[in-house]
Amino acid sequence: MTLSSSLGLSFPERLSTFDGFWDENPAAARQLAAIGHVYDRPPLEALEEGTRCISCNNFIRREISIRAFEGPLTGPLKRNWKAFEGFDFHYPGCLRLQVRMPLDPRAIFRDLQSFRFNDVRSKFEHDAQTRKDETATPRAPHLQTSGLFSLPTELRLEIYAHILPQLDVVTEIVACHGDSCRVMTKIGHEKTGRRDDTKPNLLRTCKRVHDEARDILFSKITYKFASSKLLYLWLRAIGHHGRQLVTAVDVQCGSREDAMTFSLLATCPKLRSITIRLFRPRLVFPHAPLWIIDGVACLLSLRGLEDVRFGDCGPHLKTYMDDSNSDAGVIRRELTRPKGSESGVRWVDGHLDI
Repeated sequence: MTLSSSLGLSFPERLSTFDGFWDENPAAARQLAAIGHVYDRPPLEALEEGTRCISCNNFIRREISIRAFEGPLTGPLKRNWKAFEGFDFHYPGCLRLQVRMPLDPRAIFRDLQSFRFNDVRSKFEHDAQTRKDETATPRAPHLQTSGLFSLPTELRLEIYAHILPQLDVVTEIVACHGDSCRVMTKIGHEKTGRRDDTKPNLLRTCKRVHDEARDILFSKITYKFASSKLLYLWLRAIGHHGRQLVTAVDVQCGSREDAMTFSLLATCPKLRSITIRLFRPRLVFPHAPLWIIDGVACLLSLRGLEDVRFGDCGPHLKTYMDDSNSDAGVIRRELTRPKGSESGVRWVDGHLDI
């Protein structure tokens, strides 16, 4: 499995360099491989552990990568700013910059955001509650004595379902506004007047309620996204625990964010259904740019799905991937392979060899 010398190692080859070394951080490892990094095992103990870009050799320490790719999208930067100086993953002009990272440092680390971002923040995004939570004194754990837990589990789940926001079977996710890394349901975004954001507070009452109720928000819902960037933002927003519960997504892809998005989507162990809306009828084509090649490679790395569908990309696009295209069969074959199985696709000089 090779690529032309100008492109270097393929995504599966880059990802294999992390095997056995980044098992506790698979999300960070997959995203690093997606942007062209390999795990750099230092020959000298004095050299800091980290990864390097295969094109420009830019070296990034491991702890910075983990915080950037697995850390929360909001909240104060609790470490010294010095720890994050010069943490760009590529040098200027690097070929790998074609693969776009959906978040830049100012979006990942709140303290580094631009003044403009804060100026145009939506009036519905209140920081008061966040500041209150950050200054609150942590409470000591105590035994739950509520009568709620004496009820049968089925009855508790029914109560949770009545309290939590009612979502459609297919729920579309949109960005709060152009400059924000925050996402929300389209219904909530289009609602006039002040939004009722108290219903999800049920999940914050205690750990047991959170563990029991959060599954309701994912198990029977297909989340729909107008771009792979929105899917990435949502996957980051729901965090590691939320990604463990995602079962179905509907995404329009074909952008520079595809590689990062599908590499992170692969960390959703319960994902069983996907609807792909790709505006081109072929996966790759002669002389395809690097971002398309890596995006396709990351898409084809998904495993364990049971239902793979293809949808249109809107009334203005007449050509798109559907079941009549031979490449659709390749996608379905690869994505429905059991988890952990080898790929049936080889890459030769930037082309699919099937």
